[in-house]
Amino acid sequence: MLVTVATVCLFPSSALAQKKYKDPYHPKVEKIARRAVEFLERSNSNIPEDTIGALAVVEFYKRYDGVVPTDVRYIERTVNELADMVDGGSATIFENRETYFPALAFILLAEYDAKKYEEQCVKILDALIERQLDIGGFTYENDPAGDTSQSQFGALALFVARQHRFTFKPRIVRRLLDFYVDYQAQNGTWSYKVSSPNPIIAPNSNSIHSASLSSVYLLADMLRLSRRIKKVASSATDSTLNLPKNVTVYIPPKTGGDKDQEIEDSWGSPGTPVVKYDRGRLSNCKSSGNKWYSANFELPVISWNSYFMYALERYAYFKEQAEGNLPGSLSSWYDEGVDFIESQQQENGSIESERREPKLLIESNTALYLLFLVRASEIISLPPVGGDLLGGKGFDAGELSQGKDGTVRSSAAEKSLQGLIDALSDDNLNDRQLRQITEAMKRAIREFKQSGDRSRGEVTAFLRTMISEKNYFRRLVAIKFLAAEQDMDNVPALLYAMGDPDPDIAIQAHNGLRLISRKFDTFVYLDRGNLEDNLLELVRLKKQWTKWFVEIRPDAELLE
Repeated sequence: MLVTVATVCLFPSSALAQKKYKDPYHPKVEKIARRAVEFLERSNSNIPEDTIGALAVVEFYKRYDGVVPTDVRYIERTVNELADMVDGGSATIFENRETYFPALAFILLAEYDAKKYEEQCVKILDALIERQLDIGGFTYENDPAGDTSQSQFGALALFVARQHRFTFKPRIVRRLLDFYVDYQAQNGTWSYKVSSPNPIIAPNSNSIHSASLSSVYLLADMLRLSRRIKKVASSATDSTLNLPKNVTVYIPPKTGGDKDQEIEDSWGSPGTPVVKYDRGRLSNCKSSGNKWYSANFELPVISWNSYFMYALERYAYFKEQAEGNLPGSLSSWYDEGVDFIESQQQENGSIESERREPKLLIESNTALYLLFLVRASEIISLPPVGGDLLGGKGFDAGELSQGKDGTVRSSAAEKSLQGLIDALSDDNLNDRQLRQITEAMKRAIREFKQSGDRSRGEVTAFLRTMISEKNYFRRLVAIKFLAAEQDMDNVPALLYAMGDPDPDIAIQAHNGLRLISRKFDTFVYLDRGNLEDNLLELVRLKKQWTKWFVEIRPDAELLE
């Protein structure tokens, strides 16, 4: 509390507004998000609500764990049901449905495993594109009027499809961008339904405005119509994650023969506009949209607030990429959103605003709020960390080789464990970069253990100092390495880590001690179901491990 008071005294409130939570890795944000995930994973709603719920859970795990889980029953059940629907005929996923559901179904299948569900994704994508209206937008079945709300999900599905390297022609994106530019009202905002160009007036709706303006920025980004101030990460390149120079992500492009190559070439060279476009019209659209937002922005809104906040998050992300900071009235949008969501979270973890519309089930509300919390636009369509990651220092293209599984590898890079440790020493790394380096070290550690490198003692000593680091991932890397070494000299460090304030770190240390001692069944961690009892369980285990080690090495020095 003293630190908080001192901070408030040192900085004016305007400076604090944007930095209260800063990003999804703030402990409070992660706690709220985790409780929402626990609620969703227990739910058993109908397939549309489960689709948006499962997608939100996938993005949660990508954000905080860096992986797409394959053992979460809620996700698996939903994905399998969607795949069965598509396999039963691509039309079934559209039957009596709007654009929302098939677009989200495509995004979930692609995000979960684009390779495994490639056939189903292609069927949905083809059907979506076929349903695009002549005026460029999307809508309900047999409804001739363009729907700005549903069109935003068509735009998002196309963005994810592009990121995952599914092939389609740029003109589809161009037509959708035209739809939003053509149908912007004279006052700078959009109507929910549109049937004639340039409507004179549109209702005051933050939700529709956010959906439409975010789509303008997203589609313009896809077509590379404006220079990026910040790079939007792509799963098809090895240079857009802003990683340290010694860590590279490579995702093999989708291949499908000459036809795919021809379509891919139609997107042009990186850094150049994909299509010719009237920049003046686009600039005026953005400018008038931002002016409307500055004058009318409010949070929360009277109705459809969860829907609005998810669109707001997307607008904020893509506008920041293209133009930098948001208008002053929106500068604290994330802080305000987190505080509101926290105030609405129920004991069971669900997030149910009193402003909730009856048409939107609680699972959908919770999922949309969760997507806001994790800032899904930053991570959607990014590859989860894993086998595609290369670790090493200073390697160039000549050192790289491609494995049978399509993964690009570099033996010289993987052996440079010291390079990865040097990267971990960089205080400017963000948490996503640290997660990626953590995964890269798994292979590097295996190589290192077999290399007989003389610097082993220095590296191990360095890692032992990391067990008291403030950063969770540096502690986690240190524990994983020390446990993998299976060296009795590492036991004091692991005992120290058993008292870590984060139970996950303590459990990792416990498992490392089991590995070193070969006492797999003697000292067993029993999950008591709640945090307080689990911490007591870890204290008990630490005492047992300490007694065991002291009996083996009476003269051992333990870390305080």
